[in-house]
Amino acid sequence: MPVTPSSADAAAADVHERQRPEPGTAERPARPQARLALHSEVGDVAEVLRRAFIGDPFIDALFPDPDERPRRARRLFAVQTAFEYLPNGLVEVVDSGDRIVGAALWATPGTPRITRTLSSLRSAPHLVETLGLRRMVSLGAFVRDCARHVPDRPHWYLADLGTTPEARGTGAGGALLRSGLGRADADGLPVHLESSKAENIPIYEKFGFRVTGTVRMADGPELYAMLREPERG
Repeated sequence: MPVTPSSADAAAADVHERQRPEPGTAERPARPQARLALHSEVGDVAEVLRRAFIGDPFIDALFPDPDERPRRARRLFAVQTAFEYLPNGLVEVVDSGDRIVGAALWATPGTPRITRTLSSLRSAPHLVETLGLRRMVSLGAFVRDCARHVPDRPHWYLADLGTTPEARGTGAGGALLRSGLGRADADGLPVHLESSKAENIPIYEKFGFRVTGTVRMADGPELYAMLREPERG
């Protein structure tokens, strides 16, 4: 479980492509491809995820002030990307032209405990500034509740995945999700996530996920813990 709570739900609306044209009616655009993000792209990743999570019940509950929400959400995603997932996990993006239009943050197994601890210490002042000390304290019980549903064996964790509104339906989200799932399958490991939207559960189930439990966020949505076993062959 990463040091900051997450909801992967911006992924679910993005994993299906728009209806493809019939053969001969139009030229099919190039299929989106995921690539590793660069350290210099932290700001771009944060902005993509901020836009992807507009209206998400988890982010809305974290930042109830609508005037402050865009700035604080962007900062939260920047802190997660820079201090947690770039050094200790996997950050992938999808491009359209010269712009990043999709991003995914994954926690991967095998990071030494001391490395995770140091990352937590470096990110702590930024998280307090972003969330507020009172909010950080109140989230402690929620994070502990989420941890009860984390697999007790090595696994991948999908923290955040989303695309910009204009890129939805293009296959960008699906490319990111399939890339991470493929890596987990290659490792022979399960994938864990939390979803804050019950209507997205059937979409995740099509990718092999199943609900393993629920956690209620104080003054916020109910999150559904989900697990996907690795596909063989």
